[in-house]
Amino acid sequence: MYKSIYLDQFKLTYVRKLLIKGFNNSEAIQSIIHFDRSEFTEPILTMEDLQLIDSLTTIDNLKMKMDSTNTIGRVAEGAEGKHPLAYILNRFTSKWLDSLASKRYKLSGVEKNWTE
Repeated sequence: MYKSIYLDQFKLTYVRKLLIKGFNNSEAIQSIIHFDRSEFTEPILTMEDLQLIDSLTTIDNLKMKMDSTNTIGRVAEGAEGKHPLAYILNRFTSKWLDSLASKRYKLSGVEKNWTE
């Protein structure tokens, strides 16, 4: 049960951060994040987890910007620019994110804190 909660929280935090960065911290995204109640009420992730997620989402946002730049003049008019929702969905459903969350769970030692 603890592992499932941790994995879900890790992935949710990753998606939230990537939404914020992918949409340039827009007011619309800020509002969605503010009103969403999906997050667990007690802190679960470690400071190292949060720092890793912040670094990875910064890199992901840079990738989206580069992809955006590379589409100029190469795709149909109106399809140019960043595609954050498609990128985020791809990352969320990837085995990469599941694997990363599982590795972080093992390294974090958070289960020990819950059982004490």
